[in-house]
Amino acid sequence: MVAKRPVAPDECMTNEEFASSGTIMDATRIAAICAKIDEYAGGRAPMSGRQVAAICAMIDDRAAAGKTRRNKRRKKLCVDSIRSYKQIGEIGHGSSGAVVKAVHRTTGQTVAIKTFRRRDGRTEGPDVSGELLREACFLAACGGHPHLVGLHAVTRDPRTNKYSLVMEYVGPSLKERLRVHGGAFPEVEVRRIMRQLLAGAEAMHAYRIVHRDIKTGNVLVGEEEDDGGGVVKICDYGLAMCTANAGPPYKRVGTAWYMAPEVLMHRTDYDERVDLWSLGCVMAELLSGEVLFKVGKGGVPQLDRMFDVLGTPDEQTLQAFAPPFAVGKVLRWLARRPRSCHHHGRLRELFPSETLSRDGFDVLKGLLTFNPKERLTTAATLRLPWFTGAAVDAPATETAGASSFFRVLAGVLAFLSRMALKLIRLPRHCSGIIKASENQLVTERAI
Repeated sequence: MVAKRPVAPDECMTNEEFASSGTIMDATRIAAICAKIDEYAGGRAPMSGRQVAAICAMIDDRAAAGKTRRNKRRKKLCVDSIRSYKQIGEIGHGSSGAVVKAVHRTTGQTVAIKTFRRRDGRTEGPDVSGELLREACFLAACGGHPHLVGLHAVTRDPRTNKYSLVMEYVGPSLKERLRVHGGAFPEVEVRRIMRQLLAGAEAMHAYRIVHRDIKTGNVLVGEEEDDGGGVVKICDYGLAMCTANAGPPYKRVGTAWYMAPEVLMHRTDYDERVDLWSLGCVMAELLSGEVLFKVGKGGVPQLDRMFDVLGTPDEQTLQAFAPPFAVGKVLRWLARRPRSCHHHGRLRELFPSETLSRDGFDVLKGLLTFNPKERLTTAATLRLPWFTGAAVDAPATETAGASSFFRVLAGVLAFLSRMALKLIRLPRHCSGIIKASENQLVTERAI
């Protein structure tokens, strides 16, 4: 199910418009709810039905604060029975649970239902209830934004007393769309998608919610509208946190291929700019059809891949994203690398002007910046010429009607870009040094 209010592909809701619409909670209220969740989930026993209902009431009351009288008449978040929904099939699953497509038996509304489970496979316990309600809080806080998935209800299975989240059903993931598409998207389509993702991230960050796991698999694509492509929405707040609720140290979580260097290096005082790095990785993947920093595992190989693509950072830049205990180790490792492994990066080589315009490259380069303090923010990115220039995004129908010559040319360029990503190989002597140094650096931990 797409958004109730039709949204044009290039439409963005600013923070001011979103806040004035009265559809969100402020950071202080979110923090208070998260604190109450931590209090209830702190015991050994699963949260009681009364405690879950109390948290849901807090979420609903806080989300309704500041609404107009008409908007307050909406259906309140409730603990519904899972029997009210008929499951159709599984949409996806991961370490934290599974998501199924379902239909409400009375209204016929199509929804997505997420069931949580612990890392040991169990689907009950205080930590499971806490994670579920924390995600419900974040979903409700950002509810109503056109590029963030909305929450419908919390459900309970009367037989097992297990809780689930009922969310808006949007469509397949961006990762699946890339697979079906068979390769890179044209720049005009990438710009349309990135504009929406940045608008969604800006809304989250305004209320101090950091997603920490933005990737193509956590972006959903709605049905295509008459005036262009489908609306995209960020989903899955399973690893999200509210910085208003708790300060550093923050844990190292996320998906390694999309993980910001400061998180990869186990820095514990990171902020919302880790999401901007992830958005840069998504943008690169859309333009090439390949994951930019894809390696067999994280740790040193992941870091070396970043250095190979973006260039070797100097000591000052390294200190900006690596924790103090790791700076010296990385510098010693870099000093042992042959000069052939030190260069200014090849990002532009991977995304030449035929694939990405100068304005578009400024966005990509600004998002994929090692130093978090110099990395683009959502607001700054949306103000760049790539998004504000005079050129208007061509609708999908116009793209489909382009001459066969340009379609073939675009396909060839996309293929060459993908091949360039696959053909990058480090010299053997560099690979040997990486392998020998692996035990001296911070390595990949289980996520």
